[in-house]
Amino acid sequence: MSAYAIVILVMAVAYTFYMGYSDGSNAVATCVASHSLKPYTAIIISAATKFVTPLLLCYLIDSYGVAVTVASLIDSAALSNVSSELVGFIFLLSTMISALLWSGVSAVFNVPNSTSHTLLGGLVGAGMITFGTGAIDWNAVGIKVILMVFLAPVICMSLGFVLEKAMVRLTAYLTRSAEKLFRGAQVVNMVVLSGAISLNNTQKGLGVYLLAVVLTGSGAANTTQAAGQLPVWIMIVFCAAIALGLLTGGFRLIYAIGKKLFSLNLMQSYVAQTSSMAVSVASTVFGIPISTGQVMSSSIIGVGMAQRVKGVRWTRAIRIFTGWIITFPVAMGVGAAICALLNAIIPGGLL
Repeated sequence: MSAYAIVILVMAVAYTFYMGYSDGSNAVATCVASHSLKPYTAIIISAATKFVTPLLLCYLIDSYGVAVTVASLIDSAALSNVSSELVGFIFLLSTMISALLWSGVSAVFNVPNSTSHTLLGGLVGAGMITFGTGAIDWNAVGIKVILMVFLAPVICMSLGFVLEKAMVRLTAYLTRSAEKLFRGAQVVNMVVLSGAISLNNTQKGLGVYLLAVVLTGSGAANTTQAAGQLPVWIMIVFCAAIALGLLTGGFRLIYAIGKKLFSLNLMQSYVAQTSSMAVSVASTVFGIPISTGQVMSSSIIGVGMAQRVKGVRWTRAIRIFTGWIITFPVAMGVGAAICALLNAIIPGGLL
């Protein structure tokens, strides 16, 4: 492995840790908010699931769809024609600096931010400077990234709304003893949701690393081939990073999603979790990088709307939605600016 690839690997793993830190509690927030599990128990179960799931599925069924989608935002022909390893390294370095920088700024100023779209925006912005706008797969960017910023919340809110209406009708025929059944079902949902989120999030950083393997002459002709040659220890490192991120930041953030948008009871928590799980699993199966915070927050809003529209904390919801919308274009601009600057100041760059 070249020194360039090692640097990008370290930065991609660091960003995966940050995703676990900032987004990791999404899978357990509603479960804890409804008192189905104690916080420590939920965090530990979720962290273990987040570590194991990508490790098993990537090697058992070659489930690298999200990583390949991230890498394929740049045309493969442009990747093969890159002028030097240094140029490829500057492109990926700009991507990671942009993602880390904008995430840091968002955290300091408390600006709602999608870690997924921060990374993807930085990648596209740096790619425009390095390879030109024609090398960007704008169909993939438009459908799998930009469209999903708007479509995912609509799907989650609609699904949460419909499921909550159905649950209200169903619970009218259930006795109080059914509460134990729903608590158990919610734990199962949390495990599946944790696995789906982890499989989606670990592959975003992994997709950047696969690009590094191709661009720094580490022995793979394209990202699909690089995924097939991936050593098991690389996947272990990414899985450990997202699990450790959750263990580090989950306790601090765990109530933010479950309480600030709408106060959930057990049944509502179960519905929001089911909606989020369905969308997260489907997105991962189809190789679509999604924002896990976006999915969970939108599901909670849908459940809240089914109960009472005025009960949703709309001021906070609008602030979150605005943050999601501006994340990708801002990150793209930051990525492009950093890439142009590095190419201008580093000998051997494009400018």
